[in-house]
Amino acid sequence: MEDLQNLQTRQLKARLESIATAGEILRVSLGGTSLAAAVRTLLLGLQELVPCRAVCLFEVGDLTLRELGRFVEGEEAETGRTWNLSQEGTCTLDALRLHRHTMLESAHSLVDDALPGKTILVPFEGRLGGALPEKSGEAFQASHLLWIDSPDSAEIPSETLDTLIALASQAGVLLTGFRYRDDLERTYSALREANQRLQRDIDRAKRIQEGLLPHGIPQVPGLLMDWRYLPAEKVSGDYFDCFPIDPDVPEGPHCIVIADVSGHGISASMVMVMFKVLLRREIRPGRNLTDVLRRLNKTLLDQVGGIHFVTVFLAAIDPSQASMEWCSAGHCPQVILRADGSVEELMADGVFVGMFEDFLPESKISPLLPGDTLLLYTDGITEAENPSGELFGMERLRDDLTGLKDASPKNVLDGLLTSMESFVEGCSRQDDLTLVAVRAI
Repeated sequence: MEDLQNLQTRQLKARLESIATAGEILRVSLGGTSLAAAVRTLLLGLQELVPCRAVCLFEVGDLTLRELGRFVEGEEAETGRTWNLSQEGTCTLDALRLHRHTMLESAHSLVDDALPGKTILVPFEGRLGGALPEKSGEAFQASHLLWIDSPDSAEIPSETLDTLIALASQAGVLLTGFRYRDDLERTYSALREANQRLQRDIDRAKRIQEGLLPHGIPQVPGLLMDWRYLPAEKVSGDYFDCFPIDPDVPEGPHCIVIADVSGHGISASMVMVMFKVLLRREIRPGRNLTDVLRRLNKTLLDQVGGIHFVTVFLAAIDPSQASMEWCSAGHCPQVILRADGSVEELMADGVFVGMFEDFLPESKISPLLPGDTLLLYTDGITEAENPSGELFGMERLRDDLTGLKDASPKNVLDGLLTSMESFVEGCSRQDDLTLVAVRAI
């Protein structure tokens, strides 16, 4: 009885030592920075454990073995071959199917042109591996296969086999984890490169878009003007412009326009660029504003197909006549601050541009007398939110504007933006914001 207990104790101790050895090999492998490094460390440890002619680790796929690493005569060899299991005989499949080591006395060698020899096949845990067919037709799984080619010893000690089995119970999950990490890193690297290319394209688009806005402050006889352009992202769907209706008469009536493309980002900015080009093409002496907007509506419908629409406030200002013809297509109410401090809202009559074929805009005439200030804006200011979700709103805009009755266009805009920033208490803007102040003198 005592001899049996001693034997069992020795066997238990040997198994524990085998598990400890396997754990140490795995612990060192975990220090690898990639799947290839982990495989290299694992195979080096195995060659110390089981001296042999060659050792190779395969990753198991659906009826395939793909070499992850191979050492021949102690030296790392070229790897990466893929073996088709349906053409390689049944011994390897049987080892994988049974999930236990298999000893073959005369198997083909991992070394080119070498004679067949003894081979040890050790499958790793298969929960994360490829699907392989059972003889009965059902599928089973294995993740990796260790191939030991021609071990130096004729017999493999039981404690060595215990170590290999202990490795097999854990190394599959370890190596699969490295595989997933490598795949994620490659995916992340590809996404990062794609994002960098996208950011470069966005930066170019931003420079192009900013180049389409007025350069500096437009100089119009009889008017003082200032403007602010604050995109929520690098590119914007807002648009502002001011230019003479007749290029040959720069001191004559001017077109002034502010527009807001639905949404924001790259697609909105592309529509904004298209809108600018079309507007410049359609504005000409003798053509009324409603005709211009109808033409723009038809072209945008044809080209954009309703994916984006545009709200537009379009005006023709003639300072010599102290008047302004204007047309608003779905745009938020624009404002005239009169010299006496009263506020007049210029309400939209028509629907926005680029969405409906039935588009019938109307134009109106409003006086613009010395001391009056026209405020054009997009809804990025009225829809700015504070931490409680309250909107800045039209009423607050009117009140703030009234308090700036005697201010210059620059000070009007600075005052409104300061009021808005104080109201939002640091909350980021969710929409593009453009402000234009025009004062008749």
